[in-house]
Amino acid sequence: MSQTKRCVLFVIDALSEPVVRRFLDKARLPALATLLEQGGSLLPCLSIFPSITPAATCSIATGEYPRRHGIEGACWLDPKNNDAAYFGDDLRLALQEGLHEYLKDFGDRLNFERLHAPLVYEHLFEQGIESACLNYMWFRGPHEHARSTPLTLRMAAGSLSETVRGPKFLKLGDFVHGLPDDVEVSGMKSGLLGRYGFHDETTIACLMALAEADALPQFTLAYFPINDDRGHEAGLEEAAATCVERFDEFLADFVETIGGWSKVGTEYSFVIVGDHGQVQWEDSPDVLKLDDLLSEFSIAETAAGFGDDDELLICPNMRAAAIYSATDSEVLRDRVVQQLLSHDGVDQVIYQEAPGNAASPLVVRTRDRGQLTFCRADEKSTSFTQTGGDRYGNQWSFRGDLSALDLRLDNGELLHDGCYPNALERIEGAFTGAASPIWVTADRRFEFAIDGTSTHDGGSHGSLLTEDSTAAVITSDDVSLERLPVPDAPRIVDVMDLCLSTLGATRGGEVRAPGLVRR
Repeated sequence: MSQTKRCVLFVIDALSEPVVRRFLDKARLPALATLLEQGGSLLPCLSIFPSITPAATCSIATGEYPRRHGIEGACWLDPKNNDAAYFGDDLRLALQEGLHEYLKDFGDRLNFERLHAPLVYEHLFEQGIESACLNYMWFRGPHEHARSTPLTLRMAAGSLSETVRGPKFLKLGDFVHGLPDDVEVSGMKSGLLGRYGFHDETTIACLMALAEADALPQFTLAYFPINDDRGHEAGLEEAAATCVERFDEFLADFVETIGGWSKVGTEYSFVIVGDHGQVQWEDSPDVLKLDDLLSEFSIAETAAGFGDDDELLICPNMRAAAIYSATDSEVLRDRVVQQLLSHDGVDQVIYQEAPGNAASPLVVRTRDRGQLTFCRADEKSTSFTQTGGDRYGNQWSFRGDLSALDLRLDNGELLHDGCYPNALERIEGAFTGAASPIWVTADRRFEFAIDGTSTHDGGSHGSLLTEDSTAAVITSDDVSLERLPVPDAPRIVDVMDLCLSTLGATRGGEVRAPGLVRR
């Protein structure tokens, strides 16, 4: 195992491969152009379903789909506690949960209770390699760090505990500054207007300070959130003109600080990745309010969980939504499905054939492209009429209409994607077994909402469509894409393995999660 190589994973929210290529063609990203000229790679990189930040960033840091890591989206039902896990920015849902509970969910429960898979830092620590996490929402690790809650948040929502566990170096906005004592950081954003430190400029300041002090550990994960926010407001082209160009400017400075481009690919490995794409609108989306569409049913308040008389609970995830039933009634499910498919803003409705049965085949229904039922090809799938494999080596059994997912079967053997890339694997990966929701995806023109939630005029994501689902991955020339199942079609679940391989590390066994933060 290498003891000298350093790997830096830069996660840029909603980094889009087509947008990066257009900016490169216009010579607007000179540092990234140099990285590619030196033998690096730029490829589209497929997200998970739902293609939304909390679940997708978790897949980057764990190398797993939600089925294994347990983070089902930005909003989902926790049936054990009968409450919604909510990690969005809509005030009404946060108020339903209660601001203190919302803060605790983000600060503690997300990493130490809801996350079920080991993170990249934990795999590395088991192999003697230390890490840094800079502003990434997935930070659990073996080292204890001091934590303080900003005053304005304390006044509104109370305080988090005074310590939290993470990798050796940990920066979490204004809450945690666990960098080496001799590393002086300047230029960080802070306070309410600076997103409480969860800002690209804070991440940049920490990276530059660590590089200047030659204090970067062997692995660093650094997060840049602003590109996605600006994309929601004005579209990814406008966002890239500020955020991606700013990242490129930083990258040039960072490379100079570590000793120049000769160090990249030899002493430093770079992996730059987005977590999803965005559908772009010329003006604004058509908004489909799911609570209005399903108004004939008794609908629970999302964050409050099911009450005695509630039939449904809706968890919006931008261009996808998970709809939960209070019972496993197939009659109720079929009524809900029919009502959803009555609206042209709905693209697909997806559910388990047998409600409440985690091993059940999955069903995809559409308004005008038929219905497809599928599962993995094994001894349990003898009732299916057809089988086929995908390019990632998965074997599937199915019956019905492949057009529901724009699939084509070549010579009775290989399934080819259309406008819903790697849909079967991604759909399967969305069902964790904790609950059995009806997932619904939006037509390209639409975004979902419920009463009190916001929508996004510039762009959005969450569905299975190519635009929602395709990010970018950019690597230095030493990062071996040939290790991947399909080297020219990487997935975000492959990114962790790319990083581990640069350090001579592998996935460990089931790494035991460290204990909860001290109270």
